[in-house]
Amino acid sequence: MKLPKLSTIMERLTPRQLLLACGVVALLIFLLIYFTLTKLTAPKPQPQQPKPVTQTQQIRDVKVVTAKTSIPERTLIKEEMLSLTTMPSNKVPNGALMRTTDLVGRPSKVAIGAGEVITTQKVFASIMDMGLSGRIPPECRAITVGISDVTGVAGFAQPGDYVDVMLVSSQVENNKVVSEMILQNVLLLAINKQVENGGNAPTQNNANAKGQNATVTGQPKVTGNPAMATMALLPEDALKLAAKAQLGQIYLVLRPYRPANGVSDDTYYSVTKASGKMPVTPPPAGTIPPGADIDTSPTANVQIIRGTTTTVGR
Repeated sequence: MKLPKLSTIMERLTPRQLLLACGVVALLIFLLIYFTLTKLTAPKPQPQQPKPVTQTQQIRDVKVVTAKTSIPERTLIKEEMLSLTTMPSNKVPNGALMRTTDLVGRPSKVAIGAGEVITTQKVFASIMDMGLSGRIPPECRAITVGISDVTGVAGFAQPGDYVDVMLVSSQVENNKVVSEMILQNVLLLAINKQVENGGNAPTQNNANAKGQNATVTGQPKVTGNPAMATMALLPEDALKLAAKAQLGQIYLVLRPYRPANGVSDDTYYSVTKASGKMPVTPPPAGTIPPGADIDTSPTANVQIIRGTTTTVGR
């Protein structure tokens, strides 16, 4: 079956039908162009965002260390003072500790209330961070004595060194000076005399001809106010030192690094002072004793011996 040609169909249509057909074709072309442009100018679809995870899905429960009882300031924390408490992770403060073993034996820096979360900001890292009191050995006390540049080992003794304590006193009734080692192997906690080994330490030099003072560098110098030394002693030794210090001058004797545990038995020495009176000695022969009369006359008798003849003249 053959389809009729378009020209034959057009010839059969009336002018009114042709106009209607042209309108239909124009409408189809308009719709085609409209939908094409609409598709091209339409906004591109945004990529689908992942669903946000709700906060309740991130929160989990953790165990933190809290104070079971009130802990005063500067108190060594013990196991019975602590407890573990479960709380949401978003409520845990910064620096909170999770294990009680991390706190036992550490001193508190501030007062901690019962039930309060213990953080690193509320405790010292170690007992040594408490200051001087943290360096005092158990059962000991800190005592301070006055020293000088000479009696304090010229500033070479440092905190942490071990020293012997010597007393030098005078016994007026016996006219003696006595030195006694009253304490041995004593821990030096603090001293305010130290040696600076810097290259700018000046010393006096009298080498110039005019007698003016010049300075040279490279020599150690001692710094600090009138010196005081603080030592760790047992209470009975502290009493002994305080009493002995009233009898004379206290000297510090620096012990070697890592000294032996033994102590010296020879701890007493005395020397007799000079009486202050010069001994009386006889005058040498031929001298005139004090108070004797001296003949000041211009002439004196002279005896002349010639052979067997003796004459006396002036």
